[in-house]
Amino acid sequence: MAIAKNNEKGKCPFRDLKACSEKCVFYRKGIRYQEAAGDPIPFEECAINIIADNLEAMHNRTYMLQKEVGETKNVMAFKIMSDLGMVHPSEAARQAAAIINLPDVKKISS
Repeated sequence: MAIAKNNEKGKCPFRDLKACSEKCVFYRKGIRYQEAAGDPIPFEECAINIIADNLEAMHNRTYMLQKEVGETKNVMAFKIMSDLGMVHPSEAARQAAAIINLPDVKKISS
């Protein structure tokens, strides 16, 4: 799904992308903290753009968390199957590594 994003920071999406001013009720001025970068980033922009950015970031975090939980669940299932003798430990390790996309899958031996 392609998302049309207002790449012109500080521009209002409701006023034909004119500069947002302090007179507008949606105008926000503040500082953003990004997880990857340690430095705060000052901003002046429309609150609607800020809300959209925050929703997108929350969605991405939720997606990655669900993906990590799924991978962990699968690895735990292979460990239990190995402990119960349903699968040879090296086969369980190979299957678990394949699911979580480890590059060293071929190096795992019995």
